[in-house]
Amino acid sequence: MRACRHFRNGYEEADIVQSDGYPWNGWFIGYDKGKEVISNFQSGLRWDYLEHLKNNPKCRREVKISLREVKRLLNDIESEWKRVTE
Repeated sequence: MRACRHFRNGYEEADIVQSDGYPWNGWFIGYDKGKEVISNFQSGLRWDYLEHLKNNPKCRREVKISLREVKRLLNDIESEWKRVTE
């Protein structure tokens, strides 16, 4: 999923990709001049980013995702969180 300007950390473009583990974690991948320059794992990154998108319609438009889709992804994450932590 494309990162909005608030989550690019100074890179021209960036992606936030779900990790192979829990769905609330993610990989930040930053690009400059079309080339990947950084890739790092961040615990809770997807959850934080989706919460940001839920509350910021301009950012949703920027990355072309609907509020409905953001809420669906957050519900999926919450269901998995409950399954793992209960």
